[in-house]
Amino acid sequence: MAARRWIRSTLRRWVPGEPVVVITYMGYVALPPGGPEARVRGRVLRRTVVALAGPVRGWRTFMETVAWFTTSEVPGVPVEAISDVASAHAVSDDEGYIEARVRVSPPTESRVGVKLTARRAPDTVAPAYVVPADGRPLVVSDIDDTVLITGVKERLKMVGRTLIGDPTDREVVDGMPGLLAALAGKDAPVFYVSTSPWNLYQRLADTLAYHEVPAGPMLLTDWGFGSKQMLVRPALEYKVETISGVLDDFPGRHVVLVGDSGQHDLAAYLAIAEAYPGRVLAILIREVPGLVPKDHGPDHERARAAGVMLCVGEPVDLLTAATGADLVRAG
Repeated sequence: MAARRWIRSTLRRWVPGEPVVVITYMGYVALPPGGPEARVRGRVLRRTVVALAGPVRGWRTFMETVAWFTTSEVPGVPVEAISDVASAHAVSDDEGYIEARVRVSPPTESRVGVKLTARRAPDTVAPAYVVPADGRPLVVSDIDDTVLITGVKERLKMVGRTLIGDPTDREVVDGMPGLLAALAGKDAPVFYVSTSPWNLYQRLADTLAYHEVPAGPMLLTDWGFGSKQMLVRPALEYKVETISGVLDDFPGRHVVLVGDSGQHDLAAYLAIAEAYPGRVLAILIREVPGLVPKDHGPDHERARAAGVMLCVGEPVDLLTAATGADLVRAG
């Protein structure tokens, strides 16, 4: 397997002078002890995909989805990330992804921009959200069946919604945008941690914006062959690792974790609460209709042992619990 990956990577390796494009994903400004750092992400491709805007016919949406899943990514491309005070270097990995951390001045706006430059590529700016320094807890949320109705138990419908669902076709979970907005407060981002692939990044971003779901960086995953996974990484492992990274980027900040009962959200969130004592204030789990009811007694015991409020129910129940725990922000 290692030999096959090496051959595939070598055949796709970038030739200096070959034109490429660098697409960007929304990042965020971390607050480690050494000072603020923008954490930005992107992907190096031989060509980009033209996004379709507004209501579109299913076949056009499907073709756009296919295009995003069949991009020609380019490994081995040096990319420089340049902020207002520093620069950092990155090299695209076997799937073309880059990630850079670069120091920035203490931000005064809700977003900062980091310029990404690569040889024979147009310069682009990677945006990064700024978390208000007001001590409020961070909000981390899943997407599928937590915010957007996907239907994990209806496989054909789930595939259809994913591949041909235009932003106007996707349904939002009633009450969830209001819950997230109340938790995060005005101008604060929500961190979305999902096992959806980066290939669907633009589709998800457009859909969340269309339904006026609070904005924030989306931390997705790579569906492919690589050193860490075969096709798709296990959801539990991925979410624990990714949320741990967010907490490490904001030492001392508390967090509220929002998810659903359809996959591994609760198990991952309890593992985080146990690994970061005192950091998790609440775990709010939307009960997905149609699933076999589960006895959450052991989960509540683990939550109590970790000193965490756990609520499982509909979004209205979660909002009531969050309000009672003084986790809702006015404005």
